[in-house]
Amino acid sequence: MMRKCAFILCVLLIAGTLYAANKEQKRLENSGVVMQEIINTPENIPREILGKADCVIVFPSVLKAAFVVRGSYGRGAMVCRTGGEFKGPWGAPAMYALEGGSIGFQIGGQATDLISADYE
Repeated sequence: MMRKCAFILCVLLIAGTLYAANKEQKRLENSGVVMQEIINTPENIPREILGKADCVIVFPSVLKAAFVVRGSYGRGAMVCRTGGEFKGPWGAPAMYALEGGSIGFQIGGQATDLISADYE
């Protein structure tokens, strides 16, 4: 009985880890798609700005909804340059969440892609 419980626990832990990894992989893929769309659109972010950026954060499909109470929710990824003064190659991505809310006279909904670049 104890071995069976241990086996079930191991299977659940492995399944949970794989689910989380697949979720993060999907988030990175969506972020990459948004970046490609932005880069390939001539009137959007100039490539020179992205080339000078220390960090770039992408939130694909930030959702905002309001009916008296407003909420916003998004999941994305940020990548920064490595090395002294952020002058090295791009590092590994980090996962971030964007959440917020407010109260007041408001109604509506919106889904938008959010990209921010930090540079000097």
